[in-house]
Amino acid sequence: MNKKWTLDEEEYLRDNVNMVTDEQIAIELTKLGRRNVTMLSVRKKRQKLGLKKAQGRGYCKLLQKTI
Repeated sequence: MNKKWTLDEEEYLRDNVNMVTDEQIAIELTKLGRRNVTMLSVRKKRQKLGLKKAQGRGYCKLLQKTI
């Protein structure tokens, strides 16, 4: 069953998306919360929030949207 993301979890994702990988965010959110957060759920939530990362392995740089 899918669990709703809390505002704290979304804020943690926004604050750390450009510093660490999705996998590391999932591990940390699992430690902080009372549920298992997967790398895939972090990736999907990041995409829904419009947060894009640079392509390539190990890159954590956040891409800026141009308007």
